[in-house]
Amino acid sequence: MEMARIQYSRDLKISVMRALDAGETSGQVARRFQISPKLLEKWRAEWRAKGEEAFPGAGRRPRLERSLNEQQRIAELERKIGQMAMENDFLKKVLQHFKEYHPPAVVSGAAACTSKSARRSSKKEAK
Repeated sequence: MEMARIQYSRDLKISVMRALDAGETSGQVARRFQISPKLLEKWRAEWRAKGEEAFPGAGRRPRLERSLNEQQRIAELERKIGQMAMENDFLKKVLQHFKEYHPPAVVSGAAACTSKSARRSSKKEAK
């Protein structure tokens, strides 16, 4: 035989939390409202985390209404993210181009300059 799950109203939960905030012990409140102390602790955690927005009821969470100013700010930031992503892609392509077609001039001083130097010195000697 299954027991029906009791659903407590938001008003009852808030009045219980206010009684706890007023200084009553959880044992006193649990006995007065005939509620499990474990359930009181669960409600208290939600009450501390969300305050007056706690206990929205029946699984429906209140929609967060954003002001027009916040929506504009979010849109602006999303545009900036898009621009930065495009700039990053462009710079990656430019870097790749320079790595492929423009090798560094003198890294160790050895191979990069020796071929040109050898040609110049052989031309001078030939003259």
